[in-house]
Amino acid sequence: METNPRLTFSNYFGIDKKILDKEGLFNVSLISDLPLFIDPFHLFYSDNEEYQKLHEEIIKYLVFLREQSIENQGKEPTKGVIDAYYKFPEISQNWLGFTFLGNKGHGLGKKFALALNQNFFNLFRDFGIKTEARHFEKLALVAKKVGRDTISDFTTNLIVGFLAKKTEDFASKYIDPAKTQKFTIKKSSFDYSKKVWVPKTFTLPVCNGDYILLTPKDLLTKNDTWINKKDFVDSFSEIPLATPDHALREQLSSYFNKKLEEYAERVIDRKTNKEVLSITKKTRAKASWATADAFPVTIDIYIMLKERHGNEAQEKSKKLVTETENFLENQFNNFAEKVGAEGKKPTSYEEAYSRSIYYKECIELKDCYLNLYDNNGNPVDEDWIQRMFWLVWYGAESDINRDSNNGLGKPDFAVSQGRKDKTLVEFKLAKSSSLEKNLQNQLKKYKETNKAKEGIWVIVFFTSAEQQKVLEILKSYNLENDKNYILVDARKDNKIPASKIK
Repeated sequence: METNPRLTFSNYFGIDKKILDKEGLFNVSLISDLPLFIDPFHLFYSDNEEYQKLHEEIIKYLVFLREQSIENQGKEPTKGVIDAYYKFPEISQNWLGFTFLGNKGHGLGKKFALALNQNFFNLFRDFGIKTEARHFEKLALVAKKVGRDTISDFTTNLIVGFLAKKTEDFASKYIDPAKTQKFTIKKSSFDYSKKVWVPKTFTLPVCNGDYILLTPKDLLTKNDTWINKKDFVDSFSEIPLATPDHALREQLSSYFNKKLEEYAERVIDRKTNKEVLSITKKTRAKASWATADAFPVTIDIYIMLKERHGNEAQEKSKKLVTETENFLENQFNNFAEKVGAEGKKPTSYEEAYSRSIYYKECIELKDCYLNLYDNNGNPVDEDWIQRMFWLVWYGAESDINRDSNNGLGKPDFAVSQGRKDKTLVEFKLAKSSSLEKNLQNQLKKYKETNKAKEGIWVIVFFTSAEQQKVLEILKSYNLENDKNYILVDARKDNKIPASKIK
């Protein structure tokens, strides 16, 4: 059986992973992005002077954009300005981010430019001046269309010259020159005197004709940036308490509580059968943002609190990055080593079905179920399960992708051989509270909107109770004999490892 050599950077280039660890660089996969990204807060908070300079350069460029916006009275930038200053490609060559299959994502274009321009002119004229205004993430807190993905892409683009130099230095020491090539990065650094981006050529590791960028582990995180909208809402009650001004503290608390009451949902108390006010996550979020609109200082106070706990950001990110790295090196790779690529020229449905069954067999009969648990023995989330599903498609005839969102939601996988031959594969964990609802409607709607003739469900369960739940749901809809509902048994308590079978 052939194993894909691109499972990790170290495998592909034939170097010891310990060398990457010694250099503090993440050992990426070269078959699929991993769900990690650069958090600019790690540049800001680090003791590393080089990182601090990088953060200053990011702020300097944002100040440059702010000045352009104010000078233009907040008017929509011209196409020439957008192309010159706001438009950036997605740096796919670092193999990190949110693209599920491969490494091709979306870059920054007109929507990003307009969002940034409008907020610089209307809300953040002081950006880069005050201490608490020296975070790109501040814009993401209130600006629409500026979120985690945007921050990651923008930050990576502005430090791509640093990443390229870091990778070039590593390659010159440890990688066979025959596996490197010269590449020119068009936007390597910015010349403020000429107001133009300057290209630079680097000698970098090459894979399938494209270069690879390595990223320091201590810049990475997972899930969200340290300064983010969800955390702002969740920790909003701490903001008034952190305000040194007594009068302002009272104003914030009073206004927030007033808005909580205003947005509270009216529900019927089951015991008294009377209408009562209920504070939910949704109403708390609305009250938090209403208070922030009335008192913009709350944003600055929140950022100050996040800076005070910067060490927690580093600790949290280190843990998340280590977990991801360990899972890639162990469970993900172990799974890959036990799957192969066999089969004739099939239709998209035949291939989708056979690969799904093969995935089921790998888990149930080849000890691959062991790789569906993290290092603490807990079932992994759906993201890792789906990534492993892609491993059974190595060498497939059909095209398989996940980027088919047409505004009505996107299926987990779309398998196709041309526009007229398409099959969808939808994954679900049996423990999901929305399982029954989704089994009724979700795949049917996806098939209609994506013009797919066939659809397959792959449902993974980790306990006998979860198995029973799925069987009862399928039976209630007369689906228990429908082969397109594939149940995958990932239990640990009913299997004998293959290594122990005599």
